Amino acid sequence: MEHPLAAAVFMNLPHLLDNPDHIQPLLDQAYADLGRNNALALEAAARLQEALRLEAELWDLPAPTEEELDKHDEINDVIDEIADAAELLQKQYLLLFQVIGLLLLVRARSRAHLVPCVLLAAVSAAVVVRVSTGGGVAPGLRSFVRFFIVMMYFLFSSNQPRHAG
Repeated sequence: MEHPLAAAVFMNLPHLLDNPDHIQPLLDQAYADLGRNNALALEAAARLQEALRLEAELWDLPAPTEEELDKHDEINDVIDEIADAAELLQKQYLLLFQVIGLLLLVRARSRAHLVPCVLLAAVSAAVVVRVSTGGGVAPGLRSFVRFFIVMMYFLFSSNQPRHAG
């Protein structure tokens, strides 16, 4: 089963390459779907743990009755269903992760023309520091690289808010 967002992104990739402004809503949707997927995976893990606990309790009975053996079969069916759901959730997670990576790559491609401007800004900042200090301070390569990294971060980072911690 393919995720509908993944299908939409893959089918409309040429349009997204031409219109990178349409990427952010898709990224927001992908992040939201990823969060829902993670919540469902945690719920499945909790249910699987409970089913395994019940199965262990049934096996610990000294002489299980026919009814208890039927419950054991039912629990095994539930465990199989949960394992299948967990496998599907894992596939969905990997697919969403690929979609997010593709969307970020397309967005970065659309901003690639700004890289020379960032380099020019970094060099200009170094020249301004050098001139403003009367030649007393010569910004080194580390300062140049730091400025470049900060500028690239603001250009290519997601509009997604960062989580504290």
